[in-house]
Amino acid sequence: MLASLFAPKSTACPYCYQTLNVAKVAFRCAGRGIPGRPVCEAQTDPKLYRTFQDATPVMPAIVVIKPDGTRPVDENNEYEDVTARSSATCGQCGGESSIRMCPSCHSVLPRSLDNSSPLFGLVGVRNSGKTVLLSVMHKELVRTVARRFNASIDTPGGTSGLARDLAQFEAEMTRDGGHLPPQTAATGGQKKQPAVYEWKYTVKGKSAATIFSFYDSAGEDISRQDEAMKQQYLGQSSGVILLLDPFAFPENLERAAERGAGTGDGADTPETALDGITYVLGHTLARNKKIKTPLAVVISKIDAFFDQVPPHHPLRQQGSAEAVFDEVESRTIHDHVASMITRWGGDGLLRKLEQEYTTYRLFGVSALGAEPEYRSGTVNARGLLPHRVADPLLWLMADRGFIPKNKA
Repeated sequence: MLASLFAPKSTACPYCYQTLNVAKVAFRCAGRGIPGRPVCEAQTDPKLYRTFQDATPVMPAIVVIKPDGTRPVDENNEYEDVTARSSATCGQCGGESSIRMCPSCHSVLPRSLDNSSPLFGLVGVRNSGKTVLLSVMHKELVRTVARRFNASIDTPGGTSGLARDLAQFEAEMTRDGGHLPPQTAATGGQKKQPAVYEWKYTVKGKSAATIFSFYDSAGEDISRQDEAMKQQYLGQSSGVILLLDPFAFPENLERAAERGAGTGDGADTPETALDGITYVLGHTLARNKKIKTPLAVVISKIDAFFDQVPPHHPLRQQGSAEAVFDEVESRTIHDHVASMITRWGGDGLLRKLEQEYTTYRLFGVSALGAEPEYRSGTVNARGLLPHRVADPLLWLMADRGFIPKNKA
């Protein structure tokens, strides 16, 4: 009884990030009507189009139909949805459907989504390699991580939106002479379809599942406070992965110039990115309160700085293949990355993290595993050799207790 009293009453839609109560969701017609009724046909969904400009024909939403046959509309002049917990009957064809949808955007909800499902956001400054990391992580999740944890990890929405783009980017980078993805364009507050993943596995004989969602925002969307406040997904996140470009730290600018790894006009620095996220996550807190949202601070392109890491240090090694998160190893990496950031002139960033967040962890990853030709945007001839790209996500999952930690 007490557990139900304190159970969360809502989550957020993993697609549009609006607050969502899974006991009051909308439904899409399953297309299996009863004899004698007109069959429902696929059509453009007004809410999907309004939210994501997605005009793909789909089966219609199940809407309210009054006894006199009229259909009431909402504030957007769209038909009102029938809402329920697990199923609804289509008033048009009479068929029963259990295809759950978000009432706000009409995206089909994963079966395992409940009010305790987490959402993780990944953000970073311009040139930090967010899209490259997401493209590589997409493949790592559904293959390497799934095998490691004997799990099923897939994209319940199929290969559409960002998930489709990431698969295409990964294929382009993998081929001979492959090129890096283009810079992500600023959204200006316009929603884009994120990549949504469903992770299922068995622990101690019981099935466990969770949903997580990644959104690819442009660097300028979070490095400036006015734009960061438009990124609604940050405020709904259960954890945030902040990706930083090591070449953007003050002491690395000369190395960046030598290698053609330019970081733009210098306005989007590691500290401005952290300031943007801190503003969004903490703007409703009292001044003396720390932010409780876990923050994974990730230094990308770490292979370009392996000369500053001892050869046998865990940061130089591939991650564990065991189905646990190694907390001791992670803390060792955290400490070394902190020393590198200090050496690079980023001690101010470390002080902000300590002062503003109750839970944060530092990581070093490389999506490519070998430096590209920065000026031409061409992948190294060795191909893709991802290095520890899943570590930040696994830390967030372990922090929530979804996967076990190895503390020994």
